Amino acid sequence: MSKNVYILRERKETGELHLFLANPTEENECRPQQKSICGRMDIDEKSRTVFSCQPKDRARIQCAKLTGNICTICVSYLYMNDV
Repeated sequence: MSKNVYILRERKETGELHLFLANPTEENECRPQQKSICGRMDIDEKSRTVFSCQPKDRARIQCAKLTGNICTICVSYLYMNDV
């Protein structure tokens, strides 16, 4: 598994979608950072997981397919350093 993977969570109150950086564990689970990439959502907030443990390329594809209130700051992180 790659060093960093991504988790997408949907905030229950507003429907906002935010990406979290995560690190894979030896048990094939993911340990997310406390704050979303943009810093506007906490992992402990009431939310549902849209996808988890996805490498950057798969996270890009899955985010591109989504409609709705996805955080553009979080998504732009998936494209940084590729210019």
